[in-house]
Amino acid sequence: MKITVLKSTVESALAPVLKMVSNAKLPADFHPTLTFQSDKQSLSVGCTLPEQQLSVVLPDAVFDEKNTSFDVSLEMFRRLVASAKKNHLSIEQDAAHVVLNCDDSFIGQLVPMTTKSDAKFQIPRDADSTVLPTNFANFLLHAFTCAGDTKDRLALSGVNVSSRGIAGTDGHQLFHLPLPLQLKNCVTIPQSKVYAALRHLRWTALAHWRTASSDRMFSIAGEGFRYTAKTLDAVYPEYWEIIPDERNYDIRFTLTQENAQALQKFLNENTREATAELTVHPDRIELLETSNTDLKQRSGMFACSGKGANLPCTVRIVSANLKQFLKMGFLTLSFSSKMPSPLVSSSGMGKYLFMPVRDGYANTVAAPATASDATPAPRTEAKPEAGPATATVNSTNNPTINQPKEKKTMTQSATTTIATSPAVFGKVQTNAQSNPLDETLSCIVSMREQLASLESRLLEAGRKIKAALVEQRLKERQYADATRKLERIRLAV
Repeated sequence: MKITVLKSTVESALAPVLKMVSNAKLPADFHPTLTFQSDKQSLSVGCTLPEQQLSVVLPDAVFDEKNTSFDVSLEMFRRLVASAKKNHLSIEQDAAHVVLNCDDSFIGQLVPMTTKSDAKFQIPRDADSTVLPTNFANFLLHAFTCAGDTKDRLALSGVNVSSRGIAGTDGHQLFHLPLPLQLKNCVTIPQSKVYAALRHLRWTALAHWRTASSDRMFSIAGEGFRYTAKTLDAVYPEYWEIIPDERNYDIRFTLTQENAQALQKFLNENTREATAELTVHPDRIELLETSNTDLKQRSGMFACSGKGANLPCTVRIVSANLKQFLKMGFLTLSFSSKMPSPLVSSSGMGKYLFMPVRDGYANTVAAPATASDATPAPRTEAKPEAGPATATVNSTNNPTINQPKEKKTMTQSATTTIATSPAVFGKVQTNAQSNPLDETLSCIVSMREQLASLESRLLEAGRKIKAALVEQRLKERQYADATRKLERIRLAV
């Protein structure tokens, strides 16, 4: 078998494969191999590990044998490709050798190995599968930013994908995006750096199944790749039961893009863990942040549009959650001033929820300080002018401040708040609450996916028709040539 391909194409295909191998926990005696496999249409390179497999197509490769495969040492092949100084690689394989040349210059030789197949990586016909909407890779990576650690709870370290959409939570925060996925059962996908390496490619389908040995597997296929791995075989929490009805929330504020950037810059200045008192006014929010380590305080004030009958209103939060809220592109946040419940984002992609600090939930601000007060509160400063973002930052050292209160988890809120305050969450729904705008966007995404699929089918049909016409013309010419030859023979006789 002889393969001719650009060096840059090989390096691009190897990047996600090497990322998968470098982040896998492999046995000491396991040596990864690189598999070259061809079919009638394409040539791909891939790698199979004990619990995951990835194959990537080489789009501009030219090869002379169909339906064949062979393995070589992944590390040795990577080194030889890295040492090549020119642009075109030539890979020639026979029974005893795999010879690599670069623009007719010899660069190395490897020993070919027989490809080993594993039945658990083969997708069965009865697998639970769905077509993926456009931009699913970014949605998945978005959800992973809210996932937890395997040390705390295995299920929460992954992202749950189901007919409700995708969700990621660590117990204190939750991201949920409704998507039109045609799955019968949910699947929890583990963390992997392969997703980021493949995000520039189009993802088209997701499938999951259980093998004969009771392993739960999933596969993501796209344009030019297929990734298969074990799922997290653990029960994922029923997150949709704690997504509240925002109509019961009486406090809401909205930042402009400029103000959001100013607030994010303020939060990024502190890299340590901290809690903050967030006070909402009709025309601004005030933030009093306290470091969890040295108890140093700093304050900031940012113009916004606040709504609610009980303004001004204060809620204690973890600063990292507010930073995540801004990082995900949200500008509007709402909560209830009456009962403990999650703070919920809106007017963005999906929903982002996070829990307040325990025993520090929404309380209306006390009356203005009197003359007998020793120190006026920093929130009595002049209001900012409307328009551009306004921020004032102070830093003090106050050792008499109490330690930050304990955070409440999403599961604790589901078991305590719903039981004690049905007025806040409303009637518990069996299906996830979703914003009509999100549903409309999901429908549009689904329609675009279907249109793209139809377009690709029409193009494929057009190519087949053209090929059929060319073949028909060839047969007509052959028929005319045969007729002329027969006529000459008849005249000669």
